Amino acid sequence: MHRIGSRTKGRQIAIRARAAAVSALALLALLVFSALAAAAPASSGHTGVGTAVQAAGAAAPQLASTSIVVVRRLGTQDSLWLVSASDASSIKIVDLPFRPARVLASPDGTKVAILPAKPGARVYVCYLLHAKLAALSFASRGVRQIDGMTWLSATRLLVSGSGSKRAHFYPLADRLYVATTTPGKPTVYRRLRGTEPSAAPGAKRLVYARLRDGGAVAAQPGARFVVESLISLKLATGSRPHVIGRVRYVDSLDIRRFRDPAVSPDGKDVVTSTTGSDISVSYMVRSVATGKALHRTDTTLAGRDATAWSPVGEMVAYWGMPPASSATETDVYVYHVATKTRTSDGPFSNVAVGGLAWAPDDSLLAYSMRGLSQAADRGELWTIDPGTSATPTDLGQGALPVWLP
Repeated sequence: MHRIGSRTKGRQIAIRARAAAVSALALLALLVFSALAAAAPASSGHTGVGTAVQAAGAAAPQLASTSIVVVRRLGTQDSLWLVSASDASSIKIVDLPFRPARVLASPDGTKVAILPAKPGARVYVCYLLHAKLAALSFASRGVRQIDGMTWLSATRLLVSGSGSKRAHFYPLADRLYVATTTPGKPTVYRRLRGTEPSAAPGAKRLVYARLRDGGAVAAQPGARFVVESLISLKLATGSRPHVIGRVRYVDSLDIRRFRDPAVSPDGKDVVTSTTGSDISVSYMVRSVATGKALHRTDTTLAGRDATAWSPVGEMVAYWGMPPASSATETDVYVYHVATKTRTSDGPFSNVAVGGLAWAPDDSLLAYSMRGLSQAADRGELWTIDPGTSATPTDLGQGALPVWLP
């Protein structure tokens, strides 16, 4: 598709060319894999990586600010592609034997973790340098459903998983598990129970949610309380979990206070989504240290919430439909923590946002938009200089974007 919906603002969106010449793609491929090799540590264990670091180190900075990994669906086949933000040229990395729900880049940018849309005990890791896809199975720990994941380091992946496939109950049974991308069995992570983990490896900070049974409701026979907590943990030996916030409500896992926590790269702030029974979503930014609310944006939503922290300037992007607007209008928001201001881009018509990703230098925000009824692996990829009057750039088909660091 060339466009998803139309802008209700007066500015026209330019559509970039979908195809590049074969020679341009070959050149991009050479730069891509040279720079990926440069980003990989010599101790990674992959043959030839250590040598490539010395040979191609100069290419890495240029690539880091222009390369976005996306999912493209052609017919019935999903594949990972690498798209250049500078000229929209692209190359296919690898075909996927499943439909993905989430893609997450490792801190060193040499690989991505992929969570399948179908519930199961596996997360897949794509080694970008070798275009190799490998499965990490948590079945040996009794996991039947994985609902969240985050990188603790360039080689350690943390997931939240449950022994139940019943979507209504799994958060109550979730535990945290860790696996390495080198050979080895997954292990229970510090015996912690929790769901939807988010880590800031550079700040050595982990944030996650925990839901537990809060007991019977005396005034409502058969009903039970759910206790939901937002928890922070320093990634250091001997550290103990710290409760940022806690709430109790009656017998509904569709109404969440701290859904999908995402911690900022400096570990100081966290954004969460509060869901309502009428599909409304409120995005809340809080201090990790105190739990104090710093900002709130109320939206209605036709799809899944999505957030993304900028790597440098402590800005957080998210999306939704303004409550007072038409049910067909969507905005992309950016909240600036330092200035306590919020900017927005839009409105867009009849679209859901399927993913948000920042350039490593905060210069551009990438977002994927799809029709309201389309699956997460469908979408059109755009970039924009957020908060300005700049015209968004169409980079062609692409969903679930991750910008390589």
